[in-house]
Parts: sequence; C-alpha cells; structure tokens
Amino acid sequence: MAIKYFTSLLLLLSAILLQAQKIRLSSSDDKVSDWEQIINQKKDSKSDIASVKNFLQPLIDRNSESDQILYDVLLANAYAENVDRVNDKSGYYYTKAIRHAAEAKLKPLEIWATLSYAGYLYNYRQMTKALPIFLAAIDKIEKTDINQLILPAESFTKIGFYMDTIGDDSEAIAYLKIAQEYTKPNTSEYAAILDNLGMSYFRKGELKNAEKNIRQSSTLSKSIGDQLRYAKTLGNLAQIYERNKDHKTAIQLVLEDVRISKETKSEKNLMYAYTLLTRLYIANNQIDEAKVTVKKACEIATSKSYFKINELDILKLRLTILQNESREHEELGIRRRIEILEDSLNKTDGVLPLNQANWLMQKRKYQQNIASTNQKFATESFWKNVIFATASLVLLGILFVFFKAKNQEKKKRVLMEEKIVDYENSRLNIERKLLDANRTLDSQIDFLKEKNIQIQKLYGEIENIKESKSSFKDNDRVKLDDLLQSHLMTEENWRNFKNEFQREHLEFYDSLIENFPEITDSNLRIILLQKLGFTNSEISGLLGITIDAVKKSKQRLKRKLGEKYDLLFQMIVSDK
Repeated sequence: MAIKYFTSLLLLLSAILLQAQKIRLSSSDDKVSDWEQIINQKKDSKSDIASVKNFLQPLIDRNSESDQILYDVLLANAYAENVDRVNDKSGYYYTKAIRHAAEAKLKPLEIWATLSYAGYLYNYRQMTKALPIFLAAIDKIEKTDINQLILPAESFTKIGFYMDTIGDDSEAIAYLKIAQEYTKPNTSEYAAILDNLGMSYFRKGELKNAEKNIRQSSTLSKSIGDQLRYAKTLGNLAQIYERNKDHKTAIQLVLEDVRISKETKSEKNLMYAYTLLTRLYIANNQIDEAKVTVKKACEIATSKSYFKINELDILKLRLTILQNESREHEELGIRRRIEILEDSLNKTDGVLPLNQANWLMQKRKYQQNIASTNQKFATESFWKNVIFATASLVLLGILFVFFKAKNQEKKKRVLMEEKIVDYENSRLNIERKLLDANRTLDSQIDFLKEKNIQIQKLYGEIENIKESKSSFKDNDRVKLDDLLQSHLMTEENWRNFKNEFQREHLEFYDSLIENFPEITDSNLRIILLQKLGFTNSEISGLLGITIDAVKKSKQRLKRKLGEKYDLLFQMIVSDK
C-alpha cells in the first residue's frame, strides 16, 4: 500500500514539474505585450532540443498563426544555441517564420523574426549574409510605428551593433541612441549600449565622447554586478590609452579584463583581451610576455570555426614577434596559414571588413529590388530609366570616391615632400653652424646633439611610413633612409670629433690608449661619447646601431678587461 502511495506521489510531482517547465501563455487586448511576455521566458540554452520542444509545446497546442511563428523562431534560436554554429535547422525555422508572418500580415512578428534571423547570422560572423536580412528589417521598421515593434530596445540595439561591426559608425550611433530611449537604466542592456556607443565614437576619432560613454558603462556594470560587461569596458578603455601611447596603463586594464574573463568563463572576451594584451606587449617591447599571451589567444581562436578572423589577427601578431626575433624558418608556416585564412574569408560569407561604400551600395541595390517588386506592372520604359539613373548614380559615386582618394593621396604626397625638404634643410643648417662656429669640443657636442634629435625624428617618420598605404611609400622610405644615413657619424665626423676630444681631454685620451690597448676603434667611439654624457639611446642613434648593440658592446668590453674595467669606469665618470 505504501509503495503504491509513494508511486502515485512521484507521478503527481513529475506532472507538476513538467507543467512548471512549459512556457506560460497570456491573452489580452495588447498582442505585442503578450508576444513580448512569451519571448522573454528564457529556457536554459544548454537544454537538448527535445526539452526545448516540450517547453514550447503550449504554443503548438493553442494552434494560432502567431503562436506558430513564435514557436518556429524560438526553436531556431534553440538549435543555434545547442550546436553553437550556423546550421540548416535554424535557417529553415527562421525563414519559415518570416514567410508565415508575411503571409498572415503580422508585421510586428515579421520584423522580429527577420531581426532574429539577422542577429543569428551576425553572431556567427556571417556578415555579408546578414546584410540583406538587416536591410529587410530596417525597411519594414521605417514604415512601422515604433510602438508596434516587439522589444524595440533589443531590436534597435541589434541593428546598432551590426552597423558598428561593418564600420558604419554614424548609423551605429543613431540606432544605439534610439535603443537607449527604450532601454531601462541601471540594467546590463543599458551598460552594453553605452559601451558600444563609446567604441563607435572611438572609431570615429571622437575620443572624449568615447571615454565618457565607456566610463559610464564601466561604472554602471560594476554597480549592478555585470562582471563580464565591466571586463569589456576595461579592455575598451585600454584601447583609448593605447591610442594615447600610454601602454603601461593600458596593460594594467587588460590584465584585469583577463582576470575577470577567466572568472566568468567568457572565452570569447578572453580571446579579445589576450589579443589586445599581445599588441600592447609588442608596442611596449615586452616580447617574452607577448609570446605567452599570443599563444593563449590562438588556442581559443582555433576552437571555433567562426573565430577565423580573430585567428588571422592573432597570427599577424605572431608574425610580428617572429620578425623581431629573425626566426625566418617559423615565419613560413605562419604566412601559409595567413594566406589560407585570407583566401577562405574572401571566398565565403565569413567576417569581411565592410566599408561604408560597400554598405551603401548594397543598401541601394536592395532598395531597388524592393521597388521593382512593388511596381512589377510598370512599363519597360520606366525600368530602363530606373536602370540608367541607377547606373549613373553608381558611376558618379565611383568617380567621386576615386577622385577624392586621388586628391587625398596628392595632399599626402606634397606634405611628405615638404617634410623631406625640411629635414634636408635642417641637416644643412646643422653642418653650417658647425662650420661657422670655432672648432671646439663644445661645438662638436652641440653638433652631435642636434644630429641625434634629427635622427630620432627620421626614425619616427620611417616607422609611420611602414603603416602607410601610400603608393609612394617605398620611394619616401628610400629618401628618408638616405637622410638618416647622412646624419650618422661618418669617418670624417669621427676624425674631427676625436681631434677636438684629444685637444681638450688629452690626459684622459692618452691614459686610455696607454692603459687599455685592448680597446678597438668601435669601443673607443662609445667610450668617448659616454665620457661626454651621451646616453645609450643617443649613442645608438649617432652610430646607427641598436641600443642593445651598444649595451652588448659594453658587456663584451667588460668581460675582455676583467678587473681593469673598474679603472676604466672610474676614468669615464671622473670630471677630469
């Protein structure tokens, strides 16, 4: 009897639990509100499909057109979350829902289903496939009262994030600001909007607006306990410090981003953080640390097929590290993988950098397709005019972009030529000043100091040219290299400098030659410059060698002299 009672109790509890795990339906005069209430009931994304179907079963049981559309989209979402990639099942249910909503003339549901499909493609980096879907949603939104949209805050945020990703920062800011109006303050969603607004401003070069929005997001996310968003804001603030060349502060921010991303088990954000940290370490000449972080970033990037673009960026950083260490045999394998990834991304619908012109071109084409559908009964003459006008606009647009680019290139060219002339004039002025002055050691020192300033400026210009996309950059680099070589200490400069040094520091020079016959001519140059107070950096610039080479030369001399090195050091630092 007890067993029978216990079994009945278990069955009753199971029935209650199953009922509790099903989606709750509501029915009121406000259909949009009812649909939002259904959509906002979240099912654990790790649940299997059978469990999700059981959860959504009440939508099938009620047997209405709107419920069927909701069921198809929510099921498509579940398939995407379950397999964590683009899949045929999700695509089938999204397109089925969109078609059904259009046939039933349920525009709010059609827009929501379309944006859900576009968002799914966006999440898995299918940017070019997502573009026409987003455009279809935008076209319908522009013809719909915002009050009739389902989850308007989420809808405009989704469009804003996409615009931000394809590089249309102005459009991204416009949509994110609309989303802001419909999002509750003091929420994770609001913090996400602020953060992304900041990054859109950052890419536009508006650093004050960028920092303001990101810091607001950082403060809000920390106060509400959204640790992952807080970590993201730290990484984004680090990029602002990176832009301002404050690599030390940027590195500290990203290290905290890494720590929190590990705690929250966010692999995607951890990959972004490691990538940024690697870039900062390279810029700060912390190569050993960069090797560790780039390896960790690469491990995450290769774990998902839709992280290919991230893997490409990471491999380029690895290549930079290898080039700094002259490890050509390892570079070959990296370059081959880079070529494979670039070829794959250019031939598929993976993440491609969509510039503003590309976006406007495709938007125009898609709008024309809509117009052709709505006016399919127009005359052949009308279509010829439309095609001619469109072709003319496209041609004018191409010509405008072409001539604008040529004009900008011309301005850059003139500016660089002016800089090169200025550097040449500076060199001549420095040498003229030396000739006009009495040939003393002080005038030689001033001469070398001024030369060193010019050398550092030229190194900076050469580094900038490396990043340039100018078609004249190779020619400019040759000219700057020639100027740089002209500033380095020539044999004639060295003889003049040494003569003046001997004249004013004869006792030191004679003692040096007498007591240290092991000193070579290259050692002598470094010792004399060091005696006059030139730093390692200044010595490396004047002699045309690296700072490491200066340090290693000193170390080798120390080993060669042994105990005698202390005497040499005392002589160098002595005032005599």
